[in-house]
Amino acid sequence: MDVRQIIPGSADYAAMCDLRERVLRKPLGLVLTAEEKALDAGCHLLGCFDGAAIQGCMILQKHPDGGVQLRQVAVDDAAQGRGVGGTMLAVACEVLRGWGVKGMYCHARETARGFYLRHGWQPVGAPFEEHTVPHILMEFTLPAEKTA
Repeated sequence: MDVRQIIPGSADYAAMCDLRERVLRKPLGLVLTAEEKALDAGCHLLGCFDGAAIQGCMILQKHPDGGVQLRQVAVDDAAQGRGVGGTMLAVACEVLRGWGVKGMYCHARETARGFYLRHGWQPVGAPFEEHTVPHILMEFTLPAEKTA
C-alpha cells in the first residue's frame, strides 16, 4: 500500500472523486458537487493506492480556529478489511504532527463508529443526521511521540 498526497486536477484526483462518488454519494442518491470539489483545493488530500489503483481516500481540512476536520473517508468495497483505512489514518497523524496539530475531528457515519473506536477516536455528544444518514462527532488526540 502506498499512501500519498493527491493534487486537485491530477489523474489521482479524478480517481479519488470517482471513489468518493461510488462509495459515499451514489448509495445515498447524491452526487459530488462542484462546490464540494472546489473546497478540496484548500485541503490536504490523501489516497491509498495498490499500484495505480486507488483503494481509499480521505481529506484533512484546516479550519480558521486551528481545528482539523477529517472528511470524505472512503475505502473501495473490494479493499475493505485490508488495513487501508488504518494505514491512511497513520499517515494523517504524521501530516498533523508536521503541522504542529495535536488532534482532529470528524462527522463519522454511525456505521463507521467501530472503525474509529478501534483506532483510538472518542465519540462526542449525541448522534445527528447529515446527508440523510446518522452520524456521530468523533475526536482524536495524537498520542505523544515515543522517545528513544
